[in-house]
Amino acid sequence: MSETEKVFSAMGGSFVYKAYPQSLYSKEELKNLFEEAHREVLRIEKKFTEFHPSVITDINDNAGIKPSPLDEELSFLLRESKKYFEKSNGLFDPTYASYLAPWRKREIGFLEKLKLKALVDFNKVKIDESKQTIFLPFKEQRIGLGGIGKGYAVDRAFEFLKAKGVVNFSVNGSGDMRVHSLPDAPRAWKVGIRNPFVKNPKQAAGLVQIQNGSVSTSGSYIQNKGKDSSDHHIVNKYKGSDRHPVSCTIVGKTCMDTDVWATIAMAQNIEESLELLNKEGLYGILIDKDGQSHLTNTAIRALS
Repeated sequence: MSETEKVFSAMGGSFVYKAYPQSLYSKEELKNLFEEAHREVLRIEKKFTEFHPSVITDINDNAGIKPSPLDEELSFLLRESKKYFEKSNGLFDPTYASYLAPWRKREIGFLEKLKLKALVDFNKVKIDESKQTIFLPFKEQRIGLGGIGKGYAVDRAFEFLKAKGVVNFSVNGSGDMRVHSLPDAPRAWKVGIRNPFVKNPKQAAGLVQIQNGSVSTSGSYIQNKGKDSSDHHIVNKYKGSDRHPVSCTIVGKTCMDTDVWATIAMAQNIEESLELLNKEGLYGILIDKDGQSHLTNTAIRALS
């Protein structure tokens, strides 16, 4: 019997749910569970989007004016973001939206770039845990969860299905994938690494095999749109280098973690990224502009 698959749209891409034959559920029941899981993804998208009225746009609209309320879920995501911000020495920064939001809409001159990038500093955001509020102190400062939100959504959908007793299944949110396998599963999941040099998103530059866990790939091909190659969806606040990654794939336990670390690895040059990923003991594969692959120590051990 073939696997059951269902595809939905969310967060600017496709979410693909797949499961192999189940002892508890029929194909039709699985599809219904996939729909329920995806409703959680849509809830997260609606709540935290930057493109329509949401919790995030309320915070941004109040920038430089007054604090905004926090609920438990947003507090959790901000605490996790702070951990990644600190571990990455500021490379992962939710206030990247201060720069990215204008960049999406228009060409930005050199002086405006400097002005906006000066606002990219999560340390400047005032979060009051006792009052459960957040305040952006500068009127043009913005916050966004684009670097963590999709991975979090994949994890939430995955955990919903797992709690329902679904086994041997995967959730793939446009390059952020989390898989489940029972110990007696006949084979590992094969996850393709998108080729960053071709337009076809289905053409792979390689693949990784995992039984359980997550794989995320981040690349400058996704939102560059022909602009300056140093100005893609990941804001590099530091001095650039010709040896920057054009693609980074991270393998780990949760999609939130792999999503964030793939983002972080794209924000500096190859050597710096490898050093940081090795410090964290992460499995990573980086591809540079010449098509050469660079592996972390954990990846080298796993593939040897």
